[in-house]
Amino acid sequence: MKRVFILFVVFLLCGCSPQKNEETKKNQYKDGTYTTTAMGYGGEFEVETTFKDDRIQDIVIKEHNETPSIGGVALEQMITAMKEKNHYDVDTISGATKSSQALKEAVIKAYEKAKNES
Repeated sequence: MKRVFILFVVFLLCGCSPQKNEETKKNQYKDGTYTTTAMGYGGEFEVETTFKDDRIQDIVIKEHNETPSIGGVALEQMITAMKEKNHYDVDTISGATKSSQALKEAVIKAYEKAKNES
């Protein structure tokens, strides 16, 4: 009798596991491209961050005055890291700290703009 009761409880608990319904899952961020600005070492520049399905699809830096061999390279490395990690919190690049921090701030602003409030 105990075995039957234990089996009944096990089957009951298995039937109560939560089901994931993909249709009811809401994205945390709205799809789209968000333009923000950043103040780098060489001045202000625009950053376009594109989100799709809660992932960073692309980050494009418009015209900037960062030193191409230092800040320019650092920004490209950070963009690659942000897209791979799907987050703005990546290591800054030594020697291009101000440019690195500016890019992070711009992408943070994009995350804030894209946040799905409803």
